[in-house]
Amino acid sequence: MPPDKLRRMQRFNYQFVLNTVGLLLIIEAISMLFSAFVGEYYNETAVRSIYLSALISFGSGALLSFLGRKRKRTAGNLTKREVFLTVTLSWLMMALFGTLPYLFSGAIPSFTNAFFESICGFTTTGSSTLVNIEAFPKSLHFWRSFTQWIGGIGIIIFVLSFMPVFGGISGQFYEAEATGIAEDQFRPRISEITKQMSFTYLGLTVLGFLFLWAGPMDAFDAACHTLTAISTGGFSTKQASIAFFNSPYTEYVITLLMFLGGTNFLLISTLITRFKATILRDEEFKWYLLITVLFTLGITVALLASGQMNDVEQTFRIVLFQVVAAVTTTGFATADFQLWGSGYWLLFLAMILFCGSEGSTSGGMKISRLIVLSKNALLVFKRQVHPNALYVVKMNRKVITGETLSRLFAFVFLYVTLTVISAAILGLTGMNFEESIGVSLSTISNYGFGLGSYGPSGTFESATPFMKYYLSFLMLVGRLEIFTVLSLFIPGFWKR
Repeated sequence: MPPDKLRRMQRFNYQFVLNTVGLLLIIEAISMLFSAFVGEYYNETAVRSIYLSALISFGSGALLSFLGRKRKRTAGNLTKREVFLTVTLSWLMMALFGTLPYLFSGAIPSFTNAFFESICGFTTTGSSTLVNIEAFPKSLHFWRSFTQWIGGIGIIIFVLSFMPVFGGISGQFYEAEATGIAEDQFRPRISEITKQMSFTYLGLTVLGFLFLWAGPMDAFDAACHTLTAISTGGFSTKQASIAFFNSPYTEYVITLLMFLGGTNFLLISTLITRFKATILRDEEFKWYLLITVLFTLGITVALLASGQMNDVEQTFRIVLFQVVAAVTTTGFATADFQLWGSGYWLLFLAMILFCGSEGSTSGGMKISRLIVLSKNALLVFKRQVHPNALYVVKMNRKVITGETLSRLFAFVFLYVTLTVISAAILGLTGMNFEESIGVSLSTISNYGFGLGSYGPSGTFESATPFMKYYLSFLMLVGRLEIFTVLSLFIPGFWKR
């Protein structure tokens, strides 16, 4: 091996990568025990498979941590190469070991389907291959829901909150897992911010469970749906999703949980702990609320006017639920919006594209990017009239730098390009035009279901193995917001 190549390999801190991935597998093993306790309560045979899965995950994590025990902890020894690889591998390994309970129990005997189900969980996408959900063991239902709850806040972010193992590079890890236009503002106080986000997440989860349990749901269903609603994941314990419960109370509570899950947790935390109504002055939240209200009222009026629905309250409730589910990329359903007409599903595709707030559990491009793009477009017209005037783009009274704008344009370009390319690839696998567009956009946005046979009433069980693995790749890219994953495929990224 050439000496220069050997030196580059030596400079790569693989010990840190191994140790971090190992630590997260140990945490995943401990998480599996919660599902095992559910299995013990209901006296299910699947509980043995969960214990075995936890043991294997713990042992594998311990081995990787041992191999990486001599890692260097200082920020100077780490670059974005190690950070991006660590984050990507962490999510892949969590998803891979997350398949074990499904495989060992025989509930999902196919590895392809089990991996697809697992990564749908961790990325909070909510797609599924299950055709008889209600026959699934309760312990595995809880594991499905718990994977979405773990992935909702972000695996690394949760660890950053309570285990300061990353030291001075915490900001880099936050950027790699939760990128956005505001991450630079967070870096100086990243530890404080991640703790606020995590405690808010935990608090909303507890409150959501209590409110759902107070309705027609039993404790088990309330727990599972709380985990998947606040994480904007969309997994349900029922084949008919939330429509099964036929409860206006349940639908309104879950709507609120989804909306809160799509709201910046820092704003919620500030509102609760400091009694400051910062949330009302935040531009992103105002756009988020306005988009939700306008789409809800517009679609409600259109459905009533067309005669497709007659009851005002029921129509409003159904539309509000579907709009919030789309805006937050949750993917719950109480109705199949495809039956309303093509114009409506185009609106829903538009909603999942740019919606969701930074610092939330939702997918998509995020509303903050939509705001900046809109303001920049207006400035283009102003500059045509006043070419010598100095205009800057501001958000929340802070100037958006040229570097941030450049990164934003690159992100949107890659997002749209990858969506179009993916639609073409899916079309070659046999999907029609409508399905390929809907599935590619919904998958990269972590929404859960697309159009046609892959819509709210369908599953991905009939998809080809290639399609499932490719969609798994899209889910991961969308969850880590493109740059983290795609950077690993650029040769220049690995040069020091």
